[in-house]
Amino acid sequence: MEQHLSKKYEILMIDPPWPKKKGGIRKIAPNQTRMLDYPTLSIKKIAILLDDHILPLASEQHTVFLWTIDQFLHESEQIMEQRGYKRHARIIWDKGNGVAPAFTIRYTHEYLLWYYKPKMLRICRDARGKLTTVIQSPNRQHSRKPDKAYDYINFLYPDASKIDIFSREKRTGWDQWGSECGKFDRPTLC
Repeated sequence: MEQHLSKKYEILMIDPPWPKKKGGIRKIAPNQTRMLDYPTLSIKKIAILLDDHILPLASEQHTVFLWTIDQFLHESEQIMEQRGYKRHARIIWDKGNGVAPAFTIRYTHEYLLWYYKPKMLRICRDARGKLTTVIQSPNRQHSRKPDKAYDYINFLYPDASKIDIFSREKRTGWDQWGSECGKFDRPTLC
């Protein structure tokens, strides 16, 4: 991916294509692939992409919200800490339902890791102390993030410049970057 953006952003929301596959037994639908419906990247390639193309989009003082799952939580935190970021919070998206690998427990959450560098951006005065570290919103299509997460960030930082990396849905006040921009956009009436 080439860098064509010259604008700098105070808020970066990043949903990397972590190197995972679909889970579950495929006996019911043997022709269904275990591969995801989008290309994934190795952890090493995600780190390179962050260094070469994504983090250069950040303004001098900025905040990164990074989506991850249990399987990649440790690596996600390492990647950010190695780049000098400080973690402010692990926000949990409680989906209410999820997959049960090996028919054990259901993974019903994802993490939205909140990082900053070099200092925290000031949040809106009206937002101070109003939000918790849990976002409850049912899951929808695979990898589609909840609208509430964007509402959360818009409430905290209403005037900040924002970009959604690996974006799949157009949102007011957010620029987009990724190969599937618009995938989940609502159809408009003509």
